[in-house]
Amino acid sequence: MPESSLPFFVRYWPLPADNGQPVAFRAGQPIGRATFQLDISAARHTLAGLAPGEASRRPAVALFEPDAYCFAVWLLAAWSIGLTVVLPADDLPATREMLALPWIGSSNPANILAAWDAAAPVTDADHARPGVLLFTSGSTGRPMLVEKGLRQLRAEAAMFERAFGGELTSDTRFVTSVPHQHMYGLPFFMLWSLTSARPFVVEKLRYLEDLGRLPPADYVFISAPTFLKHLANAPVATGVRWRMATSAGSPLAPGVAESAAAWLHAPLYEIYGSTETGAVARRQGQSPWQAIPGVRLSLEAGTSRLIIHSPLLSEAECNSGFLSGDIARLDERGLELLGRADRLVKIGEKRISLTQIEQELVRLPEVESVCVIPLPHEHEDDRLILGAVLVLTPEGRARYGSERKPLFDQHLRKELGRRMDSLALPRRWRYVTAFPCNEMGKIARQELERLFAPTLPHAERLPLPQNGKADGEKVLLQLQVPRNLVWFEGHFPGFPLLPGVVQLDWAAHFAHRYFGFDAMAAGVSGLKFQKMIRPGDAPLLALTLKSDGRVEFVYTLDGKPGSHGVFSPRKRMAG
Repeated sequence: MPESSLPFFVRYWPLPADNGQPVAFRAGQPIGRATFQLDISAARHTLAGLAPGEASRRPAVALFEPDAYCFAVWLLAAWSIGLTVVLPADDLPATREMLALPWIGSSNPANILAAWDAAAPVTDADHARPGVLLFTSGSTGRPMLVEKGLRQLRAEAAMFERAFGGELTSDTRFVTSVPHQHMYGLPFFMLWSLTSARPFVVEKLRYLEDLGRLPPADYVFISAPTFLKHLANAPVATGVRWRMATSAGSPLAPGVAESAAAWLHAPLYEIYGSTETGAVARRQGQSPWQAIPGVRLSLEAGTSRLIIHSPLLSEAECNSGFLSGDIARLDERGLELLGRADRLVKIGEKRISLTQIEQELVRLPEVESVCVIPLPHEHEDDRLILGAVLVLTPEGRARYGSERKPLFDQHLRKELGRRMDSLALPRRWRYVTAFPCNEMGKIARQELERLFAPTLPHAERLPLPQNGKADGEKVLLQLQVPRNLVWFEGHFPGFPLLPGVVQLDWAAHFAHRYFGFDAMAAGVSGLKFQKMIRPGDAPLLALTLKSDGRVEFVYTLDGKPGSHGVFSPRKRMAG
């Protein structure tokens, strides 16, 4: 690549000398270094109009490219002319609208780039810019922007080679089941491979069956818990030799590391770190964490929060260290993580550890795994309420199936109450077959929160007017519609409305409660909707049991007709 600006790039991102190895394998066929260089040159030519220079308005591009090889081409081409690369998690319309940048990648033709300014010479100052900008949810679920400079990215790739390179051969192939745009897949899979002159496999492993189609070779597997927990059931390809595997994103469940390592016949290293800090520590099995060579760990006095000293941090943090959100214990054996500092909540006058609640619940024979979350929209006596989402063991599923949910909830609360203060006992319980997780194995906490979103309004029965019918024939209810009602999601974005079918369902529900009918309507007539019900509204609901056995419902809001109709319940409930 003879371009005049290339020496500046090489200074910051020195690629190794050609050792005869392909850069990548696509469908088992090698892609050589000469092809790689030609493709980068072509991409540089396409991007030339975006070179930053002093007069350039936008020294950055958004790169979304599912193909790992094409991603590498675009990434190195952009870096080589001094462009910062923004790595979004997807290319959905809302994301494109949020990132008002030129987009590049296979689904983003570059013909829109022709209108940008001509290329300017690339200088050292251009390479002082971040190499990539990423968005991470951290522990809060709110996207945060994280900057990573070329120095940091290069240092991390070199750190991996020093820490793990001895496990690999010169021709070991990198293969992954995680996104290469993530701040785990990017350095471990993409950049370590490129800087160590070892080839990577373009095709991402999506299913266990993909392992059985790998051609004979030595491999290092960059993976995550969601894939590894099923690895024992994967097919074994003839001639495939695993040299090493890594896992990150969320902790491996007990026993998964051992079973996966047994299937691989190779070391499996679990990686602890974050987008902000890069890789920090490693471990095998359930042994204590060991700092990756080059990283130093300490604890903040008084809080035991972990402080990370690492060459992968920003220059401002290299000396002071990065104060993490993890509480830890450090001794001669290594590092033990004790939970997140931000997972401490105040209930009453006491601080409660959500992590400790989870640890105590998992000790019960009925519980396989659990996640405890605060429910900020619910309170009892002005105290915060906790919700628990559980995956049950076979023993737990059997017991849950043999008794009513309230009794099972009560059993878990009683057992947990033997170990923890009553303030720490969850008030809401939900049971799932598996936690909703992303590709990195991280629990999608927003999905868990939806499990606790209310489906019914708060209802207070009001006395009937003196000229009304008998209580057994008519019921008047004052409703309060929660603002976080689950039915408002997506109906409609920016202007939430209560769907008509939900109004009918509520009428059937309260008819079941007060008249003893089946809560399912067999037929509906005379439906009419006149006034919209929105979050926070307080409509009145009148239910009338008619002489022919049908139930009439009437919603009124601010004294004006809302909706009404008549439905036929399926049957009268016994008793």
